[in-house]
Formats: sequence, structure tokens, C-alpha cells
Amino acid sequence: MHSPIFPLMLVFVMALVSIEVSGCAGGAASEDVTESSQPETSVARDISDVELLALIAERPNLLLLDVRTDREWNAGHIEGACFLDFLEDDFPAKAQALPKDRPIAVYCAAGGRSADAMAFLTQHGFKEVYNLRDGFYGWEDAGRDVSNAPPVDLPSKE
Repeated sequence: MHSPIFPLMLVFVMALVSIEVSGCAGGAASEDVTESSQPETSVARDISDVELLALIAERPNLLLLDVRTDREWNAGHIEGACFLDFLEDDFPAKAQALPKDRPIAVYCAAGGRSADAMAFLTQHGFKEVYNLRDGFYGWEDAGRDVSNAPPVDLPSKE
């Protein structure tokens, strides 16, 4: 016979799993990231590898942006990513030429440069930007697929 606490513990664990999968980890309020998001609403937040996988699956217009160096890119990257080195002098001009009406997920090696890139993009009018919290290292550590395919071409404003 189970203790009367067992059903409560089960509900608690299920709620925690639901929070992680829905993107509310860390106590942050969940942002609506569906196509019906209101244009005046801005989103700029860190996401986990699980959340990035969901965004890639649910948002066909998601722009996945790798902001690491050439050397890091060539060692492997996330399939379907565009490449724009955050440390290059032309980063600001190329980043500002991206379409502002598309959601963007940025990542670097560990999350620092991509956090700076997310801040830059939001300061320049991009309304929906996500940073892969633990970067490419976290992606690899989670056992996610790594690609060596050529980068997707950077889109420009339409």
C-alpha cells in the first residue's frame, strides 16, 4: 500500500516536467511563441535545448543564427543554422540587415556571445529573439545532432 503522500509527489513531479517542456523553467513566465503572437509584444529570453528543438519544429520561419567563429562553425553546428561571426567587424551591419519580422534563435559556444547578440538585436528593433542558454556545448552535452553541412544563407529584409 502506498503512502498518502505518493499521489501528491506524483502530481508535483508531473507539474515540474510540464514546466520544463513548456519553457517555463527558472520561474519565468511563459511567453506565447506561436504565429498568433501580437506584433507589439517583444520576446528576448534564454531557452534550453529542449525549447530550441520545439521552436525549430513549431516555427518554420525561425532563423537559427550561429554567432561563433569560423573555426568553431567548421567543427560542427546545429543543422539549418545561418552563420554570422559576432566577433567580426561586419556583424552589426549584417545583423541589422536581417528581417525583423522573423523569430531568431542565436547560439554561440557557451551562451555569452549569443546573449550579447540577443541584446544587440533587441536594441535594434528585433521583436522575438531567443538565446540558447548553454550554447553549442550544452547542445552537444545533451546528445543533440551536430551537422557539418554548409550554412543556410543569411536572409535579408524583405
